[in-house]
Amino acid sequence: MSAEIIMKNKKIFIALVTSLSLGVAQAKNLSGGVRDSMDVLKTVAPLIPLDMKRVTQIAELLPPAPQGLGENYHNRTVWNKLYQDPAYTRVLEKAVSLLGKPFPAWNDERYLMYFTKGTRTEGERMMSARSSWLIPLVWAECLENKGRFTGTIQMVLTELIHQKSWSLPAHDKTKQNIEGRYYTVDLGASVLAQNIAQALYLLDDKIPPSLRKEVLVQMNKHIFEPVLTSLRTGNNYHYWLTWTNNWNSVCLAGVTGAALALIPEPKERAKFVAIAERYSKNSIAGFTDEGYCTEGLGYYAYGFGHYILLRESVFKATNGHIDLFANPKIKRIAAYAPNLEIINDVYPYIADCHVGLKAPANILWYCSRTLGLGLTKYDTLSFKGQTADLIEDIMQVFPNSASESQIKAVNSSLSPGLRSYFKEAGVLIVRPLPGTRGKMGAALKGGNNNEIHNHNDVGSFSVVVGNEMLMGDPGGPFVYSAKTFGPERYTFKSIGSYGHPVPLVAGKDQQAGAAAQAVISKANFTDQRDEFTMDISSAYKVPNLTQLKRTFLYDRQDLSSLTVKDDFQFKAKANFEFVLITRAGWRQTGPDSIEFDGEKEKMVAIIKTPKGFHITSEKIEENSPSFTRIGIVLDPSESGSITVTFKPITSL
Repeated sequence: MSAEIIMKNKKIFIALVTSLSLGVAQAKNLSGGVRDSMDVLKTVAPLIPLDMKRVTQIAELLPPAPQGLGENYHNRTVWNKLYQDPAYTRVLEKAVSLLGKPFPAWNDERYLMYFTKGTRTEGERMMSARSSWLIPLVWAECLENKGRFTGTIQMVLTELIHQKSWSLPAHDKTKQNIEGRYYTVDLGASVLAQNIAQALYLLDDKIPPSLRKEVLVQMNKHIFEPVLTSLRTGNNYHYWLTWTNNWNSVCLAGVTGAALALIPEPKERAKFVAIAERYSKNSIAGFTDEGYCTEGLGYYAYGFGHYILLRESVFKATNGHIDLFANPKIKRIAAYAPNLEIINDVYPYIADCHVGLKAPANILWYCSRTLGLGLTKYDTLSFKGQTADLIEDIMQVFPNSASESQIKAVNSSLSPGLRSYFKEAGVLIVRPLPGTRGKMGAALKGGNNNEIHNHNDVGSFSVVVGNEMLMGDPGGPFVYSAKTFGPERYTFKSIGSYGHPVPLVAGKDQQAGAAAQAVISKANFTDQRDEFTMDISSAYKVPNLTQLKRTFLYDRQDLSSLTVKDDFQFKAKANFEFVLITRAGWRQTGPDSIEFDGEKEKMVAIIKTPKGFHITSEKIEENSPSFTRIGIVLDPSESGSITVTFKPITSL
């Protein structure tokens, strides 16, 4: 895997920081599956007061002085070696370009556009423009060690710690942060806090005592005391402590990392390790027992990636005595990404997911080495030259628990093989036989419409030929707004079922919520073919509908093929539409066939139905790369079936 691909993936994951998941303000007003999904989270560690006995025990494990990840600028053996490496020239050039420039001003109007216009980007970009200065400047000063960046760094730190809100506008539910009434920690604040704390740790005596003192004062006000108050009083301001989605691990990683790098007294630091030790259990509970992440691959990379940073911070601070990887479920979670691969490094875009995401190399490198997974594709990766943050990228250039672990032999049991079946999630990934002409793979999704970052997609499927997804889940959105997590969420075609390869039944889309549940009736798997059948009738609030069964048949013969068959029945005549979603070129090549043309690959869909049909198409451009929705519209009837078989086309 090339360094360019690794960096591209990481940039996408980091970009999620500024377009993230819902805050509690939205959660209270959501409709359907999104609201329900917040109600049914399986919290395993409810909110309780701090266990001071445990805090005392942890304090004895911690070093006398605070420590962040990596080592500070005094370690010239490492920093001088990095300074001489051309891979770090770019971050030095970036830092130099900032010297003498005016620092981006705080702007109330842009921050409040979330409340006045319902848009997130203006406020988030304003805040990002400010915080983005800190990272290259600190890297540059540690690398060069000449003092020419310290004055600007001190200015930036002063600006950041005194800005009105550390939290993102969309998470400032009653404007409590911007108005200074009280402060709450969200995704943005937690990441900002850890980067600030890391900056002080890395620069050590380059930061004057007066500024260090003021940073701690502001950190207590914006981060540490608000979290401790929630534990003392039981208030719900830091709801993420008991949530089981990405918020839990991201916020815990930031808060705990900041405490370990900044707080002078071991017992005060120990409070936050105790909090992490207890409430990070909720993050792990958010994955199925098989390790499947219903939030999708993008949020897996974001959430579990921060769980890893939390684990490394605590592991280092306690000299390995507290290991958040001790739970055996962690190995199954680590295997989620490799098992999600369809074929040839192509992955399904289930839930809120950016198009083009790959398996997170940083996560698989860390997990393969620390857990002994034997994923040779990732074991020897280098992350040299990455300077996107002061946390993970710093950690990776110094000895850490992953780099110091012995590389294990290839573990064949972790090879995805012919299929990956996440039974609890109702997701099946099917692949061709190795060493054959087979070149088609597919992702088949049952599940329900009550999942975190849910899309209404019960019965959805994606088809890959070679290394191109020619048909399937469109992914998205790329940018969030107030509507994304509000009552209008499923009016977005790419989030509602209309923009997914699932039926349109009697003109109705799928409903959101727990009631929309695929019931798997058959899962027969052999080396030659896999048959996967589900009842998806509950996904449609159509009283006239009495049956809707979707059957997938994946055949590994020859080039391999996928057949999708829908059997339906109504009380009275109604319309039924079989839907295809594609970003490939397409054309109808016959009365019962459609050809899909990718960049290099081609595929044909052969349609069979006992009654008449016609084909419609619609171009959808909606906050993600545009795609085409193809409707195969059957004549109204009381019952019927339609079979669509997808086969690769080879050039002769």
